Amino acid sequence: MPAFGTGIYSFPEAARTLGLRASDVRARTLCRWAAGLIPPSVGIGPYESRLLSFHDLVSLEVVRRFRRAGVSLQELRKLEGALAELLPGVARPFAQRLFFTNGAAIWADLATAGAEPQVIELVGRGAGHYVWLPVIETFAEEICFGTENEAIAWELTDRIEIDPNIQFGEPVPKGTRLPIAVIAREPVSHGIEQIADWHTIDVEDVRGVQDLLAG
Repeated sequence: MPAFGTGIYSFPEAARTLGLRASDVRARTLCRWAAGLIPPSVGIGPYESRLLSFHDLVSLEVVRRFRRAGVSLQELRKLEGALAELLPGVARPFAQRLFFTNGAAIWADLATAGAEPQVIELVGRGAGHYVWLPVIETFAEEICFGTENEAIAWELTDRIEIDPNIQFGEPVPKGTRLPIAVIAREPVSHGIEQIADWHTIDVEDVRGVQDLLAG
């Protein structure tokens, strides 16, 4: 049984969550990405379905952003492997503060080491250095880190967050325990004010959910 605060997602659930920010995310795509990285953290026993933790979810979002920028899975696997050696006790290095602050330097070291570098250079004078800033720095602004430098929450928007301690990591309006999926099921014809009153939340929370789902 996963520990409290782990977050639990099937691949379809993870695809729906990441799909809030990118409509082209599919469960089978996430399976392919996960297969090339460190195995999913939860439910990988012989009689269990493969499940994802919150840190897996954050890691797959990192992969999604890099893939969209044209970085190959081979390059990402090499970077994750280097980070895993640097942080041997960390199951998901892509969900650590070090990755968001120092990962570029590590990647640059990989790119320049050896006669035939296997990954592109993301920092320095190479053309590829433009990839790191928009992919990682903008995402780092959305992630909240704990005392051990691990990702503990993800602010999808100013009003909506993912916290693995709340509703098993379902996206919720900040300060509530109401999954946005519940709000999404309410007919728009009922009106924002009425929906907010039913669920005892702010009107702006309802509007924020609708804007995210429409985006």
